[in-house]
Amino acid sequence: MKVIILEELQGFIIKPSGRFEDGDCLELKEVLERGISSHKRLVLIDLKDLHNITAAGQRLLLSYAGQLETLHRLLALYQVNSSVLAAFEDSGLAKVIYIAPSLHEARALATMQR
Repeated sequence: MKVIILEELQGFIIKPSGRFEDGDCLELKEVLERGISSHKRLVLIDLKDLHNITAAGQRLLLSYAGQLETLHRLLALYQVNSSVLAAFEDSGLAKVIYIAPSLHEARALATMQR
């Protein structure tokens, strides 16, 4: 898995690409920690180019979504690849984490959460 990070005024954006393998949890955890440390209200993850995600990766996303929520901040996923979205739906993660079709709509979710 390759990860690109973008920081902007409105949020911290993470763009993973490729295949999420078992060993990628540590890298994702480090990137999510950077997102929390950034103190940005939004931590957004663009999943357009991520082809799969393990159950451990899903648990990690859920954990960090909860941590951000306790800080009155938001983790949102957007442009989720269809195979990754299917995995989220199968596991139930799609019901408990914010998923938006686009970056614009992910930002709008944050506005509604204030």
